[in-house]
Amino acid sequence: MTPIAGFIIAVIAGLVVRRGRRAALVMAVPWLIVLVYQSWYIASGRAISPPSTVTDFPSAIGYWLVQVVIVAPALGIAAQLGGLESRRRGVDPGDLARRSWIATGLGVAVAVIVTLCGFVWFRAQGGTIYAGHHSSGGRPPLIGILGIALSYLTCAGLGVATIRARRAAKRAAAGQSAPQYETL
Repeated sequence: MTPIAGFIIAVIAGLVVRRGRRAALVMAVPWLIVLVYQSWYIASGRAISPPSTVTDFPSAIGYWLVQVVIVAPALGIAAQLGGLESRRRGVDPGDLARRSWIATGLGVAVAVIVTLCGFVWFRAQGGTIYAGHHSSGGRPPLIGILGIALSYLTCAGLGVATIRARRAAKRAAAGQSAPQYETL
């Protein structure tokens, strides 16, 4: 659940907020809502994963490390999209605050929708509210694998676009600042 939610929230934050770092911060709040709910859901025994996945330390460290692996590209997507937006247009400080609130609101709405739909759908798949059996194989759901792959591929693609844009900006700045000599 957290990979696809992170991807969706990151795209929204990156497109609405015009500064890269601010977009990443705006993305983090709704994603943490999804993470908290997912972790509580697993700990309560309702998920396919056993409650020990999130509660028994030190063996639960793997779960939390996977969450770091999941959030890293989402933060990168938000930051890079926000950075691209700030380079395309001038940035108005008053506009930044309004856009941050809008993005946070949209992100929280997406987090709630993804959480509700995801867990209602998971419950419908299991047939009961509580999981009758827990998977000991540790196989993540297909939507999670697809969400992680989509996040990393998108982050890499945006990284290439960001590097190209920065190089082009440096070349343009170097061309403008070079002294012009007249030829006789």
